[in-house]
Amino acid sequence: MAQTKANAADYLGLLFLTGKRPNALLRQLGGLTGGMLRTTSRTFPTGTFYSLTAPSQPARLEGANAPTAITTAVTQAVNAVQIFHESIDVTYLAEGEHAVSGVVPIPQGAAQRTPANPRTPEFQVARALEKVAQDLNYSILQGVYSNPADPAANALATRGLLTCVTTNAVDKSAEAAPDAETYKSWVEELVRTIVIATGYQVDNTWTLFVDATQFNNCQAAYEGYTQAPISVTVAGLQILTLRTRMGLLNLVLEPDMTANKLLVANLGVCALVGMEVPSKGILFEEPLDKTGSSSKTQIYGQMGIDHGPEWHHGTLDVPAVTLA
Repeated sequence: MAQTKANAADYLGLLFLTGKRPNALLRQLGGLTGGMLRTTSRTFPTGTFYSLTAPSQPARLEGANAPTAITTAVTQAVNAVQIFHESIDVTYLAEGEHAVSGVVPIPQGAAQRTPANPRTPEFQVARALEKVAQDLNYSILQGVYSNPADPAANALATRGLLTCVTTNAVDKSAEAAPDAETYKSWVEELVRTIVIATGYQVDNTWTLFVDATQFNNCQAAYEGYTQAPISVTVAGLQILTLRTRMGLLNLVLEPDMTANKLLVANLGVCALVGMEVPSKGILFEEPLDKTGSSSKTQIYGQMGIDHGPEWHHGTLDVPAVTLA
C-alpha cells in the first residue's frame, strides 16, 4: 500500500461545483439539505419504523379493568457508506513540457481561452474530483447495497434512491405505448400512490427525476395543464414545475436515470452521509511518498446516502415512447 504524507486538503465542498455533468441528484441534496451528515460507522440508520392496528372506534366500559396491554415493536433499516478512491501521478517531464501530442503549446493557445495545462497535478486533481462527483451521483441513484464482513475483500456499496424503492413501484411497461393523456394519468397514479403510502402532502422537496426522453414526455403530457413556464433554479440547476392533482412536482433532468423509468423522490427525507477520517476529513486529497520522478497524490472519501423510509419515494416504469 502506498505511504501517505501529511497536509491533506479537504475537497468536500467542490463536489457540488465541479464537473460538466449535471449530477442533478448530488446537487439537489447539497442545495436542499445544506451539507453532509456525518456518521461514525460504515452503516447508518435510514429510519426506525413501527406500525399501529387499523383505526377503529373503541368500546370501553365505565369501571372496567385496564385493557390488555399492547406492545409496539420497532424495526430499523440501514444503508452504508462506500469508498471513493482515486490517485494522480504526474511525471516531472510531463509537468515541464507545455505541449501535448503536438497540440498548440499552452501559453500560445491562451488567446482562445484561459490557459489550462492538462499535465499539471492541479488539472489532474480537478478531473479526479469530477470523476468522484459523477460516481457518487450514480451511486446514490443506482447503487446496489452491500455491507460485507470484510471490506478489504469485497467493496462496501451504498443503496441508491432507485434501488431502495419496493413499496411504491408502479409498472406500466407492458402497456401499449401511451398518448399524452394516458402518460399523465400514470404520473398522477404514481404521485397518488406515494401520498397514500406516506400520508404526507406533496411539498416543494418532491422531485421527479427523468432522463431526456422522459423529460420530453412529462413536458408533453403536462404542457396544457401547467402555467408555463414555471421554473426555479436550485443548486445551479433549472427546475421546471408540474402541477399534479396532488400538488406541485419538481421536474429535473438526470442523465443517470434508467431509460423508460421515472423516479419521484421526497428529498426532504434524504441527505448525503459521510464518514470522516480523523484529522483529514470526509473527502480529501493528500500527497503520497515519492518513489520516483513524479508527483503522486490520492483522493479518498467515504460517502453514501440516507434515503429515509423507502415508501417516501416511488418509481414508474413505462413503455419506450417519445411523445410529440
